[in-house]
Amino acid sequence: MSRPGPAIQPPSAGLAVTAIFRAGGRRHWSLGFTLVELLVALTLATLVTMLAYGGLHVALRSWNAAELREQNMELRYLSQALLRRLLESPIASGVRDDEGVQQAAFYGEEQGLIFVAHLPALDDGEQLYWVQLVQNKQLGEQGLSWQLELRYMPFKEETKVNWRLLAQTLDEEGERQSLLEGEPGAWRFGYLERLAEGQLEWQTEWQQRPGLPLLLRLSPPRRQQGGSPELLVAPREMAYAIVNGH
Repeated sequence: MSRPGPAIQPPSAGLAVTAIFRAGGRRHWSLGFTLVELLVALTLATLVTMLAYGGLHVALRSWNAAELREQNMELRYLSQALLRRLLESPIASGVRDDEGVQQAAFYGEEQGLIFVAHLPALDDGEQLYWVQLVQNKQLGEQGLSWQLELRYMPFKEETKVNWRLLAQTLDEEGERQSLLEGEPGAWRFGYLERLAEGQLEWQTEWQQRPGLPLLLRLSPPRRQQGGSPELLVAPREMAYAIVNGH
């Protein structure tokens, strides 16, 4: 009579056990995971994935914001470089206004100016252009803002110049290009004059003058003093006057 084999102890509670029978009558127990443990593992994996995706999303947004700021700074730098070249380009060409006053072809106000200049980017020849820098108000999604705009058209010799009519003609018929947009306020133009006593004084207007100002100053809006630098530019034809003045 054969002896009974050793009793097989059941696995510890909480573990799923699978009996695998092989040839020779041996039994091997394979331990697995319970359904609860699988659900906990899947939940943790999902949370980790969500956290990783959230962090990646925030990183991408920060990267895009930094790239946009860099593009805006580069665009502003290029615009100010173009603006500086424009302010260097006035020519002391003589004209007579509708009051019969002989003067330089330069009409300056605190928020804009008109002058005559060569524009090499448009014409490599000797063609002269009326050039106007003017500011406009804009109403957008972020409220009221200002735009600095370039307008230009070919210069024609005229018997008399009416500056107001010329500004209207540039607005209606001139080519235009935006230089600065989204400004919180208007930029302010200034014109440096050498007085008869030899003193230098900044003026807010330059009208009916026989020559060009020594320096042109373009100041940023008061609410943006820390954002954009002030531009100080000497017209090329006045550089000799600054040197001789020292």
